Amino acid sequence: MKYALDTNIVVAALNGLGFVRVKLAALHAQDVVLPAPAVAELYFGARASSRVNENVARVDRLVERFAVLPFDEAATRRFAEIKAALRTIGRAKSDFDLAIASIALAHGATLVTHDAALLDGTIAGLLVEDWLAVKSL
Repeated sequence: MKYALDTNIVVAALNGLGFVRVKLAALHAQDVVLPAPAVAELYFGARASSRVNENVARVDRLVERFAVLPFDEAATRRFAEIKAALRTIGRAKSDFDLAIASIALAHGATLVTHDAALLDGTIAGLLVEDWLAVKSL
């Protein structure tokens, strides 16, 4: 199984939070991918922090370890389908959330997130897991 990590899960991993760290350690690097918009958010967070060089280096190491999935043609088509479907039911989501979800869908990955907007079941076909909701190891 391939897991696409949302920004909040990567931040939890970087901060060494419980089950996220354990789960990542148990997986092979090729089973974990980073959607490009999540990487952009990580680099922004690093650049906006008080320890820019240290945090950019941490993100660099992640990008070296895990494949970064682009917002490619397949993902852009999924994005448009999802956004249109959500608009018809009045359930808008941020474009970054939709881009991350569409990349996971386009590449057949389970999205690992703690974002309630992505865990609400409104994106058809999206498989999601919340590793931060796990209370014990």
